[in-house]
Amino acid sequence: MNRQLPWALAAAVVALVAMATSIGTAAPALAAGVPGQGTPAISRQVDDTALTFTFDEPMSAATASAVTSALAQGTAASGPNGELLHCNRAYRFSDSNGSFTFQHRCGGTTGPWGYQLSTGLCAIVISGVSESGMAWTRNGRRQGTQAPHPDRFCRYQFHGTFNPEHDFDVIAYNDHFTFRVEVGGQTGTGNLDIHGSFYSARCPNPIVCP
Repeated sequence: MNRQLPWALAAAVVALVAMATSIGTAAPALAAGVPGQGTPAISRQVDDTALTFTFDEPMSAATASAVTSALAQGTAASGPNGELLHCNRAYRFSDSNGSFTFQHRCGGTTGPWGYQLSTGLCAIVISGVSESGMAWTRNGRRQGTQAPHPDRFCRYQFHGTFNPEHDFDVIAYNDHFTFRVEVGGQTGTGNLDIHGSFYSARCPNPIVCP
C-alpha cells in the first residue's frame, strides 16, 4: 500500500477545493473515518454540495491527515439557496466541486439547467461519471425524476430541463454523481450530491424585481 501522498496528487486535491468563483462562502464541514479501521471515508460538505471519498482500503494516518488537511483549505460558494432569479438572464453558481447553471425565458414554460464538475475534481477522477437523474419539486409538489446520464466523461456538461417551469414558480432540486478516484496511490469511490432552491421571477415587475 502506498503510505505517502505524492506532491503532484496533493496539489490536485488542493486544487479541488481552491478553484471556485464565489457568490458567498461557507465554512466546510469535514469528517474522516478512523485510519486503519475498516474502509475510511473522507467528506467535505457546504451549503449546496457534499463530496465524499470512500477508499477501497484503510489509509495510513499520514495519508488520511494529508487528504483531510487539503480539503480543509478551501471555501465554497453557496447557492442557489432560496434566491430570486430573474428571467431572460443566464445564471452560474460555482464552487470547488463544479458549476450549476440555470436560465428561464420570460413568459416561458421551461427552465434549462446544467452542471459541470470542476477541473480540480476531475484531476483525481479515473473513471466515467454517472448522474442519477435530477429530482425536483415545483411549488412544493414533487415532479418526475429526470433522465439519468450514465458513464459520461468527467468534464461533460450534464443537463436537463425543469418542465413545466413558469414565471414565479419555486423550484427545489437535488442530484447525485458517482465516480472512481485515485488519491496518493489509493483508489476509491467519489460521491457528489448537489441541491438548491430558487424563486423564478418575471421582469419587469415592481413587486419582485429591482
